[in-house]
Amino acid sequence: MTLSLRDTKRSLTEQTIVEKAIALFKEHGFDQVSIKQIAKTAVVSEKTVFNYFPYKELIVLAGAQPQLNTLMDTIQKQIDEITEPTEVLRNFSMSLAELCMSDPATIAVVVSEMLTLDPERLAMAMRYIPDPNPPVRTVMTLARAQGKLRPEISVEYATEFFLSSVLNSIRTYFASGHIDKMRPMLNVTLEIFLYGAFIPPTAK
Repeated sequence: MTLSLRDTKRSLTEQTIVEKAIALFKEHGFDQVSIKQIAKTAVVSEKTVFNYFPYKELIVLAGAQPQLNTLMDTIQKQIDEITEPTEVLRNFSMSLAELCMSDPATIAVVVSEMLTLDPERLAMAMRYIPDPNPPVRTVMTLARAQGKLRPEISVEYATEFFLSSVLNSIRTYFASGHIDKMRPMLNVTLEIFLYGAFIPPTAK
């Protein structure tokens, strides 16, 4: 579908704001950059910035969207190829760990926004963050069909528990400042989840 001139202009303005803001965040730090600075660098008014992004965190999410989309596309490809469920979950966890290590400031904001208790704020965040629930739910459904998910654990519960465990683990290590321990601890979190939710291979 061809975009109208108005929509094209709006898209370009949004892209410019994001690009200029992300450059400022990387140079000065997220907390040190004001909306006024972003507006000046993007050559737009402060009102325009607020119209596109009511708060700064949304700009970070918009900038992270391509990376997050790539991650979810990779996971979806593995699902389409009917990759072993535990392997998909492991790849998902380790890919998140790699993102955390490569750009901790950005992913810290992403995780914080995904775990917000404010439903309106979460709804705005999910405009930019690809929803991990559907693919992970598909993985759990596949595990159920293969007889690997414990019968007393529902697909929905397994999905929610896995994602909350991973995201809370990431948030904890961001808060503690021990980013270097992110990968091994996410691996431990995953193994604990698999032990509780999946039937051990020897028990089949």
